[in-house]
Formats: sequence, C-alpha cells, structure tokens
Amino acid sequence: MTRRLSMLMLSTWLTVPSLVLAEDLTPEQMARIRRDEKAAMDKVNAAYGNKKPSELSTEERRQIIREQQEAARGVMEKHGVSAKDYARQTARMGPKGNEAVEAAEKGLEAKEKAAAAAAKTEGNGTEEIQIQQGINEENPVMLEEQEGAPPVVEVEMGLPAGEGELGSETLPTVEMPSGEQ
Repeated sequence: MTRRLSMLMLSTWLTVPSLVLAEDLTPEQMARIRRDEKAAMDKVNAAYGNKKPSELSTEERRQIIREQQEAARGVMEKHGVSAKDYARQTARMGPKGNEAVEAAEKGLEAKEKAAAAAAKTEGNGTEEIQIQQGINEENPVMLEEQEGAPPVVEVEMGLPAGEGELGSETLPTVEMPSGEQ
C-alpha cells in the first residue's frame, strides 16, 4: 500500500464520523439562535447610538464589526453550534424550512410574553393587603387628619346613585367628630 493511499483512507476514516455527528438543528433551535443573535447585534448597535454606517468613521466601523463578530461567536458558543454548521444549514433551508423557523420564532415570542406577564403578576401578588370588614371604634377610617384636631369620620346617608327607588338622589354627607353620634 502506498503512502498516498494510506493517507486517503485515514482521512476518510476521520471525516466520516464527523459528518455523522453533525446533526441538523431543529426549527426551534434555529429560532433561538436567530433571536439571541439579533439581540446581541442590537446591543452592540445601541452601544454606538444606533448610527448608520455612513455616519461613523472608518475606525468606529471596524470596531463595531469586531464587536458584532465577537457577539455572534458568543451566541454560537452558547448554543453549542459552530458558525460553519449554522451557515451551512441556513443556506440549505428552503421556503418550508424558513416558514418553520419563523413559526418557531413567533412561538418563542409568545412564550416570552406569557412568562413576562406571569412574572409581572407574580411580583405584584407578593404584597400583603389588609382588608377591614366594617368600621368600629378601634379602627376608625381616617380621611384627613390634622395635628391636634379630633379625628373626623364621614357618614353618608342614603343609597348610592342608581339603587333603590331614589334614583339619582342622594342625601347630603354629614361630618361628625368621632366622639359624637
């Protein structure tokens, strides 16, 4: 066996397993990568004031390109995908594949909105609300308290507007010091 033939066999033996191990990404994985990559690019652009390339100097453009490449590389590392495999699969996707990825992106966006809404309601639910059942002498309702003045409790007489036979008529409000009845 010649040296050239043995090298060819060895290289074939080493490359075939890597082709088998390179698996296709699911549309959901592609959507996650796209969303993370877009967010990383937006973050870099925001750092430079979202200016157009024509508004930047040559040195600033170079710096932005470097930072965008680093951000893209970080996203690929985060997802455990090589940029080469991602680009290859993106190029091989047809219209159906693009539609599937777009649908997955919309699904991820809906999940994020639902999670944000749940976190918002969960954060508001942690406060303890005290509910008082009626007014008594120990817990009077204070409307406006002035220093040195006795507490004033408003007593409204009559039914609220629209209830009962009185219609929109309500009796006047009477202010009484808390000690008198």
